[in-house]
Amino acid sequence: MRVGFFRQTGTIFRFAVIGLACAGLFSTGLATVSAARGQDGQPGAPKPETKPQDAKKAEPKDDKKSKPQDPKAIDQVPKAEKPKKLGKPETWNGELLAEVVLLAYGSRPVIEYVCTNAREEGFIRIANGEDRPPIEGKFKQQFLRRETSDRDNVRIEVELPDPQGGEPQELAFGFNGFTGWATQNRRPIALTPQADASFRASLINDYMSLLRFREDGSKVEKVGAEKITGIDTYILELTRPDGSKTRYFVSSKTYRILHLEYELKESGDEPGKEKIIKFRESFYDFRAVQNVLVPMRKVLYEDGKFKQEIELREVRYRLAKLDEDVFLRY
Repeated sequence: MRVGFFRQTGTIFRFAVIGLACAGLFSTGLATVSAARGQDGQPGAPKPETKPQDAKKAEPKDDKKSKPQDPKAIDQVPKAEKPKKLGKPETWNGELLAEVVLLAYGSRPVIEYVCTNAREEGFIRIANGEDRPPIEGKFKQQFLRRETSDRDNVRIEVELPDPQGGEPQELAFGFNGFTGWATQNRRPIALTPQADASFRASLINDYMSLLRFREDGSKVEKVGAEKITGIDTYILELTRPDGSKTRYFVSSKTYRILHLEYELKESGDEPGKEKIIKFRESFYDFRAVQNVLVPMRKVLYEDGKFKQEIELREVRYRLAKLDEDVFLRY
C-alpha cells in the first residue's frame, strides 16, 4: 500500500478528530455522496451509509434515558451543582444558556474532576465513494486535559483494513500541546502547515469546548433558534480569543448539544484565492459515564456530505495510569 497523499482537509477524525488521507491510502478515493434528506432533517443533507442493523439509529434521539452509572464512580466525584432559579428560558442570554448546558452534562465541578484524562475505544466508518460501502476500522483516542482546550494533549489511533488484503494499516495522529504529528505503521508522515491547521481546528471545534468556554476565555451568544427533525433547538455561537467561531444547536428540552458547525479556510485552486469548507457534526446515543454525559455516536459531514461516523464502545475518565509520553512525537 502506498502512503500516497493526505487529503489534508478532507475526512477529519474528531474528538474529536483528524484529517486522514483516505484518498491516498485507498486507491478508490472519496467520491461524491449522493444528496438526500439527511438525519438532521435539512434538504440536501445526505444520509451516512449504514449497515442494516444500524438503520434504526438513523434519526437523532432526544431522550433522557441512559445506562445505569457505576456506583463506585458516583462515590469518587463531587456533587453536581444545584440549578438556581434562572427565570424563563426565553430570557436567558448565551452564557446563561451555556451554563444550563453544563448542568445537563454533569456540572462544572464534576466535569473538571472527572475529565482530567480519558481513553475512548470503538469503531470508525469512513466514506468511500457513492457506490461503495464505508471503510470500517477500529478507533482509539487518549486525552489529557490542560489549562485550556487549545493545549489539550490528544492521541488518536485508527486501524484500517488493507485494500489488497494484507496486514491492517495502523495510523496514529497526535497533538502534544504545541505541534501535531502523524504516523502510518509507526513511520512518521510529514504534516503540511495546512494539514496541521486542519488537525488543530478539528480538535478545538468540539462539543467540550462549549462546556469549557469560561476557562478558554471564549464568549457565547444566543443567535437564534431552529427546529431540526422536529426538535426545537437554541443556537449558540462561541467565539474564541483568536476570533474563530463554532455554532452549537442545543435541544430546548434536554439542553444537550445535538449538532455543531464550523468553517475552515484552505487554499483554493487559483493562487491567492481561498475556499471555505463547512463542517457539521451530529451527536447521538447519550449515556452517563462516571456522572458525565457522553455522546457515544458522532457523525461528521463536510459541505453536506457524509464523511465519517465514530461509535464508541468504551469510555473511561480519570485514569490512574496514563503515560504522557504517548502524546509526544511518534
